[in-house]
Amino acid sequence: MVNAQIYAEATWLQGAIVAAILYGMVVVMSYVCWRSLWPRIRSHATGYRKNIFFFCYVTLLFVLGTIYIAFTAEETQNSFIYHRLYPGGPSAFARTSFSPPLGVALLLSNWLADLLMIWRCVVVYRDTRLHYVILGLGSVMYITSMVTGTLWLVIMSRPTKVTSGWMSIRFLFPYTCVALTINITISLLTVLRLLYHRRRISKILGPGHGAIYASFAAIVIESASVYSICSLLYLVPFIVHNPLSDAFLQMLGEAQVSVHILHGTHCDLRLRLYSRSLHHSSLSTVSQRARPGQNAAPPITQPGTAPSGCSGCPRPFPHPFHPIS
Repeated sequence: MVNAQIYAEATWLQGAIVAAILYGMVVVMSYVCWRSLWPRIRSHATGYRKNIFFFCYVTLLFVLGTIYIAFTAEETQNSFIYHRLYPGGPSAFARTSFSPPLGVALLLSNWLADLLMIWRCVVVYRDTRLHYVILGLGSVMYITSMVTGTLWLVIMSRPTKVTSGWMSIRFLFPYTCVALTINITISLLTVLRLLYHRRRISKILGPGHGAIYASFAAIVIESASVYSICSLLYLVPFIVHNPLSDAFLQMLGEAQVSVHILHGTHCDLRLRLYSRSLHHSSLSTVSQRARPGQNAAPPITQPGTAPSGCSGCPRPFPHPFHPIS
């Protein structure tokens, strides 16, 4: 019994430590995004309104991540310092206590991330017959997430929750399952559409022109896998009643925030590299055209656009995968 209690306390404390490490990643990646966005906003470059929107979006995610880690630290302090003699130990107190700002920060960060992910998926399917199907599916999933998350928050905030803490865990489980379903389903649909565009572009213009779609697909997979793994690491121990779930539970909020800011940072880096390669390719094309007796290279196009006179190319769509462009 004593060993089980010590194990539960250790997992809870280690979860708080790892969450603080993830917050450090959030701080660094938020700075990278702000540094990339601010010069474009000041210069009123192309996409001015979108840059302002995503600047505010990254800032809001950063604020929510800061609130989450601050109240996680406060809960850890209350459990292990002020209530260390609570029956069952600090881990038992942590399960029955609740900080409303911490729950609100967790839900809002998840909802903001899910909303952007669903919007990206809807955008890439906007010129297809499945557009309204994707829109309806995303709306149902998002509403389900909001309902289950709100139920969890309301039950956790009830005064009687202290004597029936099991209810909070019971309603957090379906919410996490819904969030995991949204993450996997929407990411899979987005990747399939991107790979479809890559195949058509590569077939018509050559393999090099479809590389950017493969890069974006890889970024979507990377982002989805991180949060999915964290969710599964919480759900599986919870199902088998292992205290290890307490450690991964504390990471969920910071994992969601860090993943979506990391997504934007990767998109910015890869799109810049692709733009530089386009610039060098265009210079090479000009030099080739200047030489007599050589065939001109095919025109270089930006990702997501079709060259003039190309009737078989996919219809262009904006790049919702690049939130800091």
